[in-house]
Amino acid sequence: MEPDIILADILTEELSLDPTRVVVYDQNFIPPKDDLIYIIIALQTPRVIGSNNRFDPDNDKEIKTISLSETYNIEITSKNRNALLRYPEVVTALTSTYSQQKQEENQIAIFRTLQVMDLSFIEGGSSLHRYRIPVIINSTRIIEKVITPIDKFQSPEEAIE
Repeated sequence: MEPDIILADILTEELSLDPTRVVVYDQNFIPPKDDLIYIIIALQTPRVIGSNNRFDPDNDKEIKTISLSETYNIEITSKNRNALLRYPEVVTALTSTYSQQKQEENQIAIFRTLQVMDLSFIEGGSSLHRYRIPVIINSTRIIEKVITPIDKFQSPEEAIE
């Protein structure tokens, strides 16, 4: 499962929100028109820590492994004061028992970074309460591909005319 999807699941569960209120960034997303909270999770900075390719001769598979450290922004927004009052719950959700279970289950690690940023001023006269909480997610992805090893190619045949 993708790290941003896991993060969305954790926030949905811990803040007791409708799953439609926690979205992974999509440029076609249209914010709700009501005053209630919605959360957007967006990848900010992907960073490759290392990668490795190896061949498994028992299964004729190439196994590609990549270790990533990705920074995601969690933005909690509302037209009423709910985002202002509930952004601390986002921070505590990241270290909750449910979060720890999901991290272990999916072999990822989530770390909060920097301070919570108040972005309400960006909205100008629209009076949105908006807070950004950056997090780092470390994960490893494994991609397997069946290949034909060199020693299993057909032998060339001589054509005699």
